[in-house]
Amino acid sequence: MNVSFGNPEGAAPVPGTEAQAVTGTVYKEEQQPTTAVTVRQPGALAPGGLVLGDRLPDFDEIILPRVNLVQGIGQLKDSFPQGALVFGQQTVLFTSPIIDKQTGNVKVAGLPPVNLTVLGFRPTRFVEKIAGGARGSICNSEAEVWVQGGTLDYKEWKLKEKDGMKRFEYLADAVVVIRRPEHLVDDDTVFTFLVDGQKYALGMWSMKGTIYTAAAKRVFFTARSLGCLQKGGYPSWNYSVTTRLESFGTNSSWIPVCIPNSKNTPAFMEFAAHILNPSVSSNSTEA
Repeated sequence: MNVSFGNPEGAAPVPGTEAQAVTGTVYKEEQQPTTAVTVRQPGALAPGGLVLGDRLPDFDEIILPRVNLVQGIGQLKDSFPQGALVFGQQTVLFTSPIIDKQTGNVKVAGLPPVNLTVLGFRPTRFVEKIAGGARGSICNSEAEVWVQGGTLDYKEWKLKEKDGMKRFEYLADAVVVIRRPEHLVDDDTVFTFLVDGQKYALGMWSMKGTIYTAAAKRVFFTARSLGCLQKGGYPSWNYSVTTRLESFGTNSSWIPVCIPNSKNTPAFMEFAAHILNPSVSSNSTEA
């Protein structure tokens, strides 16, 4: 292998090496081809760009907006009227009318009932009751409640409260479908599912305390066992939902009032089937 260096200025080239001489560089015969290197400027995108996939997440990877009933405690009362049904902590679904107690006249008109369908309930859990309405520890079984030093029995809790016993309540989480109320703009941001010419939103309604008794036990559980939901299941009927203030001894609380409205259509049942099990479609017309 011949190696040539650049000649000093003014010096004659070495015979036979003129073609190989490269000033200031070692040159090798039979040099291997080199790969061109592109220098990317700061802030520029890579040549291939950004590669993204249109992946649809599973239900356990998303957080459904929740239905809340505004009480006289908690943070929601600072932003919304008591007795209101609020969706996702920002969309008012229903407000109760304000009545003049002396005359019985309506001072401020309320909003029409909310149209709501329960698709089903998660397994019942148990939640610690905390002063101020905040959510405490959640247990999946009564055995866990005992391990946490709690009880579901109000009378037992009253007897042992001073000893540190915790009070737990039933917690029922319902997946619900809410029809867009007429007073809300149809802008495809909240109510995004179109069924039978109506727009719907999918959400979660966590029922505990007086709401659990008034809605889950008194209405939906009973209707599923003995009433209009026996044949078609929870999605078969939609309900009109309002609220009212109810007294419990010296205390009072806003509770939901849920009344069967109408059977859902075959198209809605098909929609519900896809939500509950995307791989199965329902062709049943039973409602």
